[in-house]
Amino acid sequence: MVVCHIDLAVLQGELARLSWAPNGLSMHVQTRDSRNNLYDYIVDLGNAEISHAFGEPAWAAEYWMQKSSLSAPGVPSLKLDVIENNRRTRPAPFGGGFANGGAQTVDLKNPVDAYEHEVTLRFLGEPIGNWINGAPMAGETFGWGPPGSGALVYADGSGRLTLIDRAKHRLGVPGVKEAILPAWSNDGRRLAFLQKSAKRKFRLMIAAIE
Repeated sequence: MVVCHIDLAVLQGELARLSWAPNGLSMHVQTRDSRNNLYDYIVDLGNAEISHAFGEPAWAAEYWMQKSSLSAPGVPSLKLDVIENNRRTRPAPFGGGFANGGAQTVDLKNPVDAYEHEVTLRFLGEPIGNWINGAPMAGETFGWGPPGSGALVYADGSGRLTLIDRAKHRLGVPGVKEAILPAWSNDGRRLAFLQKSAKRKFRLMIAAIE
């Protein structure tokens, strides 16, 4: 179900957080611009109206802390594995030049060392997030279920959503791609996420969990 459309040309910045209100009647959306300025908005799920908020509500900060933690809320022994890998690459620079009419050709005699840093998050062996040469953003690709459930929802590299519990039972959310910031409702009955619809445009979606 589409709740509303979010245009980042209007809201400013890039999407950073999506949080459920305790009563399940509204959601908090936070964006961050290139100068690290934060902008907060409240979405009324009843009428789909988006309004400015004066800072992040306390309930949103608490929700986000649980949603994006490395350990399952209420099950501290159940944790995400963080795997870091630094590897060397050797891209071959180009010789020649366009200025003098020469062709750009690979110069194999002068390779240049380069390094890339990869971070992967795993839940019970399942990859739930991967970043190369970029800072991982907590909660960008996953969200824990209600406290004590030990369940988690995550988006794969194509933005398809999967629910997984501590017994490794999996359930895909049909018809979803290019989703980010999956967020499980506090009652465990609904799943919210932002789905890309166009350049810098998203739909706030809610799916029922049966």
